[in-house]
Amino acid sequence: MSKKTGFHFIEISKQFIKSEATRLKYRMSEKDFSRNRKLSFSELSLCMLQLLRQNIQVELNKFFNEIKGGIYSFTSSAFVQSRKKLNPDMFYDLSCLIAADFYLDNDETVELYKGHRLLSVDGSTVNLPVNAETKAVYGVFNNQKKTNDVVIARVSVLYDVLNDIVLDGKLCNYSIGEVTLSREHIKVAKATDIIIMDRAYPSFESMYEMQQNKVEFIYRCKHNFSTAVNQFYESKQQEAIIELKPSQHKSFKNLPYTKDKIIKVRMIRIELSSGESQLLMTSLLDTLIYPIIEFKELYYKRWKIETYYNRFKNIISVEHFSGTSSQFIQQEFNCALYMSNLQSILTKEAQQEADEKYEDRQYEYKINSSLSLCFIRNKLVELFTSKKDNEIIMKELKTLFVVNVIPIRPNRTFERNPDKYRKRTKPKQFTNRRITL
Repeated sequence: MSKKTGFHFIEISKQFIKSEATRLKYRMSEKDFSRNRKLSFSELSLCMLQLLRQNIQVELNKFFNEIKGGIYSFTSSAFVQSRKKLNPDMFYDLSCLIAADFYLDNDETVELYKGHRLLSVDGSTVNLPVNAETKAVYGVFNNQKKTNDVVIARVSVLYDVLNDIVLDGKLCNYSIGEVTLSREHIKVAKATDIIIMDRAYPSFESMYEMQQNKVEFIYRCKHNFSTAVNQFYESKQQEAIIELKPSQHKSFKNLPYTKDKIIKVRMIRIELSSGESQLLMTSLLDTLIYPIIEFKELYYKRWKIETYYNRFKNIISVEHFSGTSSQFIQQEFNCALYMSNLQSILTKEAQQEADEKYEDRQYEYKINSSLSLCFIRNKLVELFTSKKDNEIIMKELKTLFVVNVIPIRPNRTFERNPDKYRKRTKPKQFTNRRITL
């Protein structure tokens, strides 16, 4: 058994951004970052990773004070010119690097369900700055009188619901559907992974791709998905194995299967407290290894991806872009992916310590997401550049996490209002929500 500390992931991040190979790979042209400048490639990358949430000049003054000491002259205009030379893919690949490393030789930390990673796919949207470039790249939404342009992008992530790790995240034109993006996420999943998806996602094509890659799935399913599914729904059975065929009303010319292809799936009926029935469709056919009694809780774990979007939007504040070009937006989106993964990794060990420290209290306690992100952001430059022992800094950071916890109050419910998603206005902030960045 082995376990990796948070210090390990800081070190591999530091090595990545300081690597000469990284500089050569992610600069926009061969001329970029070829001479010594006030803001080097690695320093620019670190500055971006902090998440730019305040005035750029304020952020720069603070950053240079930390890495060089004292007042240092560097304008926001010069910063903008520097970041134009940086490929946004660098931050995406850095996020993927620490995510992939998290699962290697880290048995004591990685949580699994019967040897499977439990993943989920879901989509959302983010509001973007309105300008000619974002309109061209992401499209325009407006009201009936066409007097109030809105630019909205589609977001989709593949998320490990047990370990709070994003394995793949995409920001793209809103016209690209969630199902299409989910098939891109499937390519990132590995054999034996279980992907949980809601009822917007089931398709024969996706099931076939996962079957070919030995990836398991659990879908919430509409009763009219197919004739066989509807027959199961009408039968009132609790579970059954059925055969699915592709739709016969389309061409199979460019598809990797024929119209006679059959996929066996297991249908499960879940009775909800409201009296409604929920249908689940899964590739987990073995009823002894995966008994029906476990599937209600299994599907419920998909809710973690919804809480991730809450953290991504309201705490990490992904919609708070400091730049307005498509390149800058993609840079900051990918930085937010990295920071969300780093936050999950660094707080995981602290959560275990908090569980032990507060085990005798009435409620369970969890690390405060807002404050922990603030602490990480404030310590990030020190972790990457300080000559001080990083183990000491990490210990200080963990102490801050454990001291600042919030109770988990069980059985709390909130009225669901699905119509709010049809509105184009942002939801109101809670009165106790404060910007901690």
